[in-house]
Amino acid sequence: MIECTSVDSEGIKRACEDMACTELLEFLVKERFPGKIAVTASLRARSIIVQHMLSEIDPNIPIIYCNAGKVFPESEEYKADMVKRFGFTNVLSPIGQNETQIVKGDLDHIEWVKAQYDRKTSGTQEAMHLNNTLAQYDCWISAVYHYDQDKTTRTRVEREGRLIRVNPMLDWDADRVSEFMEEFDLPYHKLAKPVVDMEEKHGDGTEFPTYA
Repeated sequence: MIECTSVDSEGIKRACEDMACTELLEFLVKERFPGKIAVTASLRARSIIVQHMLSEIDPNIPIIYCNAGKVFPESEEYKADMVKRFGFTNVLSPIGQNETQIVKGDLDHIEWVKAQYDRKTSGTQEAMHLNNTLAQYDCWISAVYHYDQDKTTRTRVEREGRLIRVNPMLDWDADRVSEFMEEFDLPYHKLAKPVVDMEEKHGDGTEFPTYA
């Protein structure tokens, strides 16, 4: 088993540079970090695509679903459908305790999630600290995708403190996502595609949680 402290992160980045998304995931899961890799996920299309790919590689990989605020019934139903469809056997929730505590020599491991909508600002975001949740792993596939990543400052594979953090779909645009969802007949969340009248659904539209 490769320990993260001894991993040549630059070497991994070079090895993965020209890999397609599925090839990259298979390389990391089966060859570089077997048994020491976890995935943070959501119910958004980009995340569903990553989950689809991983289900064909290793359906027992730890999948940690991340959300903030109220989880709507539509989300619970969609999540259950996706877990069944993909055959995941190791679905987890964030531990939630001591998550902001950073181990000496490490960095703060965060997913930014949509917490609630507001009519004036369109939404608010919350820093979801995952330090305790990710403590036992060496590699982290970051696939929540509540927000687009800055491609000028991030790379698909990078060292973040003691972890190798992987953003497998950093270079995917909306058209490519739509094409993949259609090609593999992957359903969208019920609230994802239609334009939802938030004021009608939730009163005055202020300060209510998002669905995922």
